[in-house]
Order: sequence, then structure tokens, then C-alpha cells
Amino acid sequence: MIEPAESYVTHIRDVALLPMERVSHVFCPETGLTGEPQGTGQMLVTTNQRIMAFSINEGGRETFMVPIEELKGVSVKSGSRTPTDLVQGILLIAGALFVYLIVAYWFAGEFQVPTIPLIRMDAGAFVIFVIALMGAFFIGRHYFAREEGSVTFQGGNWAFSFPYKGEEPGAQIYQVINTVFADRRLGLDAFLHARAKPPD
Repeated sequence: MIEPAESYVTHIRDVALLPMERVSHVFCPETGLTGEPQGTGQMLVTTNQRIMAFSINEGGRETFMVPIEELKGVSVKSGSRTPTDLVQGILLIAGALFVYLIVAYWFAGEFQVPTIPLIRMDAGAFVIFVIALMGAFFIGRHYFAREEGSVTFQGGNWAFSFPYKGEEPGAQIYQVINTVFADRRLGLDAFLHARAKPPD
């Protein structure tokens, strides 16, 4: 478990930290928890007072900030590998082999198939080769693609999601969530204590 390190950051990109505000966690979609804020790219920053999300969309950079006391709930959507890519890949390769066998044994010599000059390969065989490569791509994507997920922070009249990729960032996002709720609880306890304290 990565503990939040004491930070001397006073600004995060164009956002100045508030008085007594300290950074709790810095989270990036690809790498998970990092020690210090990054200068570019998507980034989720939690402090003892706010949640800040820095993202990039079609219109440019977007910054979303909310105070943690307004947080009502958090949902995490975990990515999972589905067998769809694997089945598609196997079917494509099997289909390519089946077509190749039909062409090779049943129609050999019956049709004149043009040859592709640069690679000296029959056009029909080249098409079958491309289909088999597509099948291998789908199978590889099933086994090697990083799982994608997202965390959604919800307030009374707002909600925003932040993505993550991979198993380690997927596990570390729960540290971020737990710290946010702990900081929120401390803030509420301090507020209630201040209200209950009799005036001098």
C-alpha cells in the first residue's frame, strides 16, 4: 500500500491550493498512483479539501473540481476481458483455413487468380492471409490488452467519471477512494466539533 507522502505543492497546473490544503493522492490512468502531479495528460488529484480531475477532450483541456464534503458516493466499474475477441479471432482463422482448403483442392487450376507483383503472392492467398492476421490480432487483443475501468464520483447534483487501465491502477484506485472518505470524515468531524464548542 502506498501511503500519501507529505507534499510541498502549492499549485497543480493552473490551480492554486487553498490555505491548509494538502495533496493526498495523485492518480494517472496508465500508471496509477504517482508521487507528484504530472504536467500533462489525464490526472486525478485528491486533497484533504477537494477532488480535482484534469482530463482532455475534443474541445481541449478540462478541469473538474468539487469539495469533498459534497461527495455522496463513489462507484467503480472494473474492466473485464470478454471472450468475444477470442471467439472472433478463432472464427476468422478457421474461416480463412477453410476457404484456403476449398480454393486449393476444389478450384485449383479452374480459375486464373492475379498475382500481386511486390510480394509475388496470389491475390486470393493474400486475402486469406490478411483474414488470418486479423484473427490473430483479435486473439492477441484478448490476451494482452489492458483491462479498462472507471471510477465515478457522485454528489447531490453532479457526477464525473475518471478512467484507469490495468490491474495495478485498478487496485490503487481504492486507496484513493478510501483516503477521500477518510478526509471527508475528518472535515465533517472538525466542523461538528467547531459548532459544538461553546463560544468564549
